[in-house]
Amino acid sequence: MQYLELGDSGLRAPQVGFGCSAILGRSGRSESLRALAAAWDEGIRFFDTARSYGYGESEALLGEFLAGRREQAVIATKFGILAARQSGWRRMAKTVARRIVATLPSTRSMLQKGAASQFSPNQFTLPVLQLSIEESLRKLRTDCVDILFLHGAPASVLEQDDLLEAMGRLVEAGKVKIAGLSAEPDVVELAIGRQTKPLRAMQFPCNVFDMSAVGFAQQSVGKYMLVANHPYGGVARVQRCREILRRLAGKQELEPVLCEKLGVLDDKVFADVVLNVILRDSGIHVVVPAMMRVEHIRANVQAVTNSRFDSREIAHIRQALATATE
Repeated sequence: MQYLELGDSGLRAPQVGFGCSAILGRSGRSESLRALAAAWDEGIRFFDTARSYGYGESEALLGEFLAGRREQAVIATKFGILAARQSGWRRMAKTVARRIVATLPSTRSMLQKGAASQFSPNQFTLPVLQLSIEESLRKLRTDCVDILFLHGAPASVLEQDDLLEAMGRLVEAGKVKIAGLSAEPDVVELAIGRQTKPLRAMQFPCNVFDMSAVGFAQQSVGKYMLVANHPYGGVARVQRCREILRRLAGKQELEPVLCEKLGVLDDKVFADVVLNVILRDSGIHVVVPAMMRVEHIRANVQAVTNSRFDSREIAHIRQALATATE
């Protein structure tokens, strides 16, 4: 994949990153390593993890995988959400839960609600920061992470000068290259408007049903590293988006050539639409889907490296989706 400059950070990476939220969470060790290997083989070099992912163990598996190739990768991690310690019976319960979801996908929502109770969000204190970065460095097997994000931060965090100054000191000490904020688009927009230091990287959810981030992204070109997560928006939104695209193509509301390209809306075409609507001419540098199936990884990479849609067609689709989802 083609590399690009990530804002003024000095970092370079392809536009598709690997979201590690499912590693050792909804996916077990073997499946997680297989997905990481497939992503690497496809040219992905941006890996987005967090202290809480995989109930605190995602970073360790990523560090194991990147051993011997750390210098080729950009690693982003996060702090601010604490995961409950996993006892033996909890680990066993996770394995059983994965098998249940594989057999009965309809149980996923119920199990996700139960899993959410095992996390403590909004843990933005100096002790948590210090403990988290040391734990991240140890588990990732590195002496420096490329990006450290505040994880799921509310707007009030922007008032915590002591915490922000401590993140700046981590950058000065060489333990972190870039300090950043991972939050909802309105919080990110506020941080950009205030030019909150030392935050130079921004991560936010962005999908075809919520493109609000594109406004500030286009105005911040060259100033911040901008990373979009949750590009597909969940199962319900994927189904809804497919329905809208089929309706648009069926009613011939788009140009005939474009309708023909959308005629067979398989996974590859769908990935092409979603990722390019987010990335093309938006100012966003990297999108990080959480993709564990090899065919999905390949489809996402192909969508960006070899899109069947030109920029004018993507602009038409973006506008049509915006009108249809209003």
